Amino acid sequence: MNLRSFLFPVLLLSGPALHAQAPNTIYAYAIGDWRDGPVVTISPLFETTEAYTTPQLIARVKKDYPDFATITDIDVQRFVTVEEGELSRTTLKAKYGVRKLEVRMLEDAAPLKEPPAPSTP
Repeated sequence: MNLRSFLFPVLLLSGPALHAQAPNTIYAYAIGDWRDGPVVTISPLFETTEAYTTPQLIARVKKDYPDFATITDIDVQRFVTVEEGELSRTTLKAKYGVRKLEVRMLEDAAPLKEPPAPSTP
């Protein structure tokens, strides 16, 4: 038996096991009214996983942060570490300041928590 005929079944059988692993923890924040303002709103950084889609994260932000409830122009940024996410929030605030747009940075005193797994439709 050569190496190829041995590796093919092993790789074929290990594929589903690798795919079934839990999604990684990541961090994200939302930006509201980011195109034109008049006030750009930036949410606190929050913990999530790679399993969440952008629409699911937007729905979570609208539920968790009342300031986002009426905002329709929302985007979500994702990061591997808290430090990257916080640096991005600070940098983004400065960039909008250069454009002379008012920026409202929401701050959250609650610890970063992972929500329950998303439900699939």
